[in-house]
Amino acid sequence: MPGSRLSHITGLASRETSQLQCDEFVIICGGANDINKNESKTGLRNIRNFALQNKHTKVIAISPPHRHDLQDSSCINGEIQAYNRRLHKVLKDMHHATIIDTNYTREDFTRHGLHMNSAGKDKLAGNIGQVIANFSATQTSSISLNWVEASSTTPNKEVTVKSSAECAEAEHKTATRASNRVKKTPTTRNEDFLWPTLTIKTT
Repeated sequence: MPGSRLSHITGLASRETSQLQCDEFVIICGGANDINKNESKTGLRNIRNFALQNKHTKVIAISPPHRHDLQDSSCINGEIQAYNRRLHKVLKDMHHATIIDTNYTREDFTRHGLHMNSAGKDKLAGNIGQVIANFSATQTSSISLNWVEASSTTPNKEVTVKSSAECAEAEHKTATRASNRVKKTPTTRNEDFLWPTLTIKTT
C-alpha cells in the first residue's frame, strides 16, 4: 500500500491476522511515511500495539531503510536512525516479535535512491527467510512422560519401640553402675613411715 502510514497498515492487517496460528508469520513493512510526516512516535505506538494484539502468532517488523535520495546528513535520515533505535526498544520485551534491519548499501537501491532494486529485494527476502528459519529452530516440542506409580513392594523397616518402664530401667542402670575395683583402707598420717613418732615423758 504505497503512501500508507502504519496506523492504516496495522488496522487492515488486524482483520487478517486474527486467524493466524502460533507457527505462522505476519510481516509489517512501513514507517517511512510516518517519519516523513514527523509522526515517528505515532508509528512506533502503532507497531507496539499491533504486536501486543497478536501474541498468538509471530510478528516480523522491517525497519525503514536509509534514504539514498537525500543527503546522509539530512534531518529525515537522522530521524530514520532514531526511529530504528526506538523500534528495538519498544519490541525488545516481546519474544514473538523480531526486527529486520535494512542496513543495505547504495547498490541495493534504484537509481533514484528511495526504493530497493531487485538486488535489494532479494537480500530482504533472504533475511526474512533466515528469520523464519531461526524462529522455527527455536521452537521446542514438549515430551510427554508416562506416569509411574510408586512401587508397593518396598520393604518397610522394622522399628523397635521401648516402653517408658524399660527406658527408665535402662537409665537407672546406667546412672548407678557399680565399680569393680578393690577399695583400699585409708592410711592415717601417724602410721606413715614419713611421719616421725614422738615420745613424751612425764615426771
